[in-house]
Amino acid sequence: MKYLICILFFLSLSTAALLHRDSSSEVVKDHTTHLMWADNSSSVSLQLTHKEAIEYCEKLSHAGYTNWRLPKIEEFETIVDKLNRKTYINKAFKYNVPTGYWAYKAHFRTFWYYADYMNFISGTAYFDNRNVNKYVRCVRDIK
Repeated sequence: MKYLICILFFLSLSTAALLHRDSSSEVVKDHTTHLMWADNSSSVSLQLTHKEAIEYCEKLSHAGYTNWRLPKIEEFETIVDKLNRKTYINKAFKYNVPTGYWAYKAHFRTFWYYADYMNFISGTAYFDNRNVNKYVRCVRDIK
């Protein structure tokens, strides 16, 4: 059991090292997934409907880039950190709230009435009515 805890501890340290926050441009870069996450005060103050969130990210100009988008739920899962019990988001992120952030996918089986979101209270993906306001965190691909 001790060995398992040690392994998990070192894995969490190595995962944390892969994410780097650039404070001057207010972004977090993930060199494993090749994603750049916007990490500014809008991430904890702006709440929009799903449709508005998609449009917001597509129009966003931040850190000198204009190719932002709403992340997929699978991309959100890469920044979940269950060891950070306060918000379940990787500690590289300065701005975060332990609640729902919209993800891109809307569900066909509900006639696009529901969409995915990441809940950082539990670090778990859920879906909700697309007309509900949730927080927005934009992402872009880096190559």
